[in-house]
Amino acid sequence: MITVITRFAVPAEVSTSAMRGAIAQAAPAFHNVPHLLRKQFLLSPDGRTAGGVYLWEDEAAARTFMQERVAPMIRDQFRAEPTFEFHDSPVIVENVAPQTVLA
Repeated sequence: MITVITRFAVPAEVSTSAMRGAIAQAAPAFHNVPHLLRKQFLLSPDGRTAGGVYLWEDEAAARTFMQERVAPMIRDQFRAEPTFEFHDSPVIVENVAPQTVLA
């Protein structure tokens, strides 16, 4: 499995509240994406950095989705350049049944 971590700077004019709203609005777009097992949204305590942690079963699918869907979305919506880190995830420990939580 592959874990992808992405981050980007939230524009100064976007409040933490507005960023939380944008995250809630974007969440449904990640349902039923082939080979995507899990997506967690990230927002720093000060609201100035956002991103996500993705768990994929296929690296090629991960790279394609991040380049063709996620990067353009971040650039268009937030005028920010995202960073992507790709990591092998040889072991996953699951303590809670997965669920979708929207605040």
